[in-house]
Amino acid sequence: MLTPQEVAEHAFSKASFGGYNMAQVDKFLDILTEDYTTLYKESAVLKNKMKVLVDKVEEYRATEDAMRMTLLSAQKMATAMVAEAESKRDEAIKRAETEVQTRTLDIRREIDNEQARLAAAQASTAAFVKKLQELYRREQDYLDHLSEITAPVPKADPVEKAVSDIEKSVARLVEEATPAEKDEPDEDPEDTKELDLDPVLSAVSQPAQKKENKFEIIDLTDQPAKQDNTEPPRRIRFEDLQFGKDYEL
Repeated sequence: MLTPQEVAEHAFSKASFGGYNMAQVDKFLDILTEDYTTLYKESAVLKNKMKVLVDKVEEYRATEDAMRMTLLSAQKMATAMVAEAESKRDEAIKRAETEVQTRTLDIRREIDNEQARLAAAQASTAAFVKKLQELYRREQDYLDHLSEITAPVPKADPVEKAVSDIEKSVARLVEEATPAEKDEPDEDPEDTKELDLDPVLSAVSQPAQKKENKFEIIDLTDQPAKQDNTEPPRRIRFEDLQFGKDYEL
């Protein structure tokens, strides 16, 4: 591209025939140089502005790329965070469900145990109440019939009293007869009576048949034979032998 100076300094060769008017050509070149100079300056200014704009565009492009990379990184980070959060959420939900199921089973087991204990306690309480009711019924029956119960009046047994009197009398007479026989060996047998308890025992045993009392009868007449032959036979006097009020010999 020709600069304005080159246009102004351009010279035309002269022609011998039919050439241009030199004055007109110079005038035109002056106008053209002026316009071309203006356009050239404007073009230079526009180029400078364009260069600045290009630099800005490049800067903006670089910033855009950085922002794009940052955005991509943020998106990737957000995606990773979302994935991690979802994973943790799923794990927490799964763990919570497992804990809930375990706790539910434990609670159901405890409920079953408590229901069993409650049933056992109710059964035990019912049995205890039943026993108390039965005991109360028995005690009530006893109290109701208490007025009908009379204590038996103790009665003296005449047979036992008579037997006791006989034993005491026989023991006393035996003790008295032993020294008397030693002092009087030649006593008349007619003054004594032999010990014969059959009538007494028969009389005593008659009222005692209902009680079936049994007494061992000892015949004192046979005892001297078992002792030493040198000792005279013992005799018991019946003059002082006494029995109960209802018995007399």
